[in-house]
Amino acid sequence: MNYMREIPKIIHQIWSGIYEPLPNHFRKFSDTWREYHPEWAYELWDHHRMNNFVCDNYPQYWDTYQSFQFNIQRWDVVRYLILNKIGGMYVDFDYECLQPHDSLINGKTCCFSMEPEKHHFRFNKTVLFNNALMACIPDHPFMKKIIETVFCYVPRTGILSTDQHFLEVLATTGPLALTEIYEKYPDKEQVFLIPAQQVSPFDIPQLRLIRNGYESEELDCKLEGAFSVHYFFSEWIK
Repeated sequence: MNYMREIPKIIHQIWSGIYEPLPNHFRKFSDTWREYHPEWAYELWDHHRMNNFVCDNYPQYWDTYQSFQFNIQRWDVVRYLILNKIGGMYVDFDYECLQPHDSLINGKTCCFSMEPEKHHFRFNKTVLFNNALMACIPDHPFMKKIIETVFCYVPRTGILSTDQHFLEVLATTGPLALTEIYEKYPDKEQVFLIPAQQVSPFDIPQLRLIRNGYESEELDCKLEGAFSVHYFFSEWIK
């Protein structure tokens, strides 16, 4: 059975390249993942490779894939398709690795990072998924459920404001969509929720302080036991 298999040692990252080459600061973050996972394969997915992958492996979803209103929605769903087909660990480029993640996901078959607790309150959620760091075996039932759900997409008409754009993405292909799928999922024990303290120790207000050079013992303490740091650059909101 799938549940007895291990998550493949493959790191996946997406940078379409249609707007700009990969910035140097993201390249440095990416290097930390390869530094701490030398035995893992590394796969970079650009625009053409993502399109070819969907065409070759999920032709039934191609029309819907193309119908998404925003590129970020395509970049959201393709990461689910990649993990479902190949397995491994997906990581956004605004993530810095601090130590190997092998022990964190060892013995697990499907893992999703959680957002910091302060982020939950905005959406009135007790749990809030983050799709910036995920890991699973191929063909995991929960990932299949995600794919079935996000591809039931009906495009919204009209021009959206920045806030509407943000919420539309979160609710259709992003963290809110994943959270709601999980809330209704009957076999929650199949999914390991990685605590925010381990993979997302800082909330957005704290990250603003850090970027402005603020230092404190409280912030330093948040790195104790952390495997990685998500910086929430959110450059897709344009």
